[in-house]
Amino acid sequence: MNSRTGTLQPDTQTHWYRHRWPWVLMLVPFAAVLFGVFMFVTALYYPDDVVVDTYYRDGQAINQLRALDDAARALGISASLELDAQGARLTLAGTQEPLLQLFLFHLTDSQADRVFLFQSEGGAVFQNPDATLARLLGAEGVWYLELRGADNDWRLRQRVVTPAEMVRF
Repeated sequence: MNSRTGTLQPDTQTHWYRHRWPWVLMLVPFAAVLFGVFMFVTALYYPDDVVVDTYYRDGQAINQLRALDDAARALGISASLELDAQGARLTLAGTQEPLLQLFLFHLTDSQADRVFLFQSEGGAVFQNPDATLARLLGAEGVWYLELRGADNDWRLRQRVVTPAEMVRF
C-alpha cells in the first residue's frame, strides 16, 4: 500500500531470487541432474564383474565343463588341500598326474582371480611353495576353487568360505 495515495501497488523492490519458491522449483531438476551424473560416474568406474557379455558362448561351454566333472567322478578322483605358512600341499587320490593346476576365482572381483601350479613330490603329493595361496585363503572372502590335471581332461570344483586351512574336493 502506498502511504501517499492509499492505493495498493505491487512490491517492485523485491527481486525474484529473494523469493523462496523459484529456488524450491529449481531444486528438483538440479537434484535429478546431479544424481544422473553420480550414477554415470559410478557405472563407469565400478563395472559389474558378475555380468558377462559372452553369455551365449559361456552357456554352450557348460556341457563341456560337465563332461570334465563327470570324468573326475568316473575316475574316482578326490583331493585335499592343506595350507600353512610355507605354502600349500595338495594330496590327490584316484589318478597319477605330473602337474596340477589350481584356479582361484573370487566371487565378486575378477581382478583377484589367480592360477597356481602344483609340482609332484612323488606319488600323490603335490607342493606349491608360493605363500600367496595361503594368504588369499587365509583372509575373509568367498572363493571358487577349480583343480585340473595337466591335460585338462578332468576337474574338481569347490566353493570355499575363507579363512580356511584345509579344503577337500
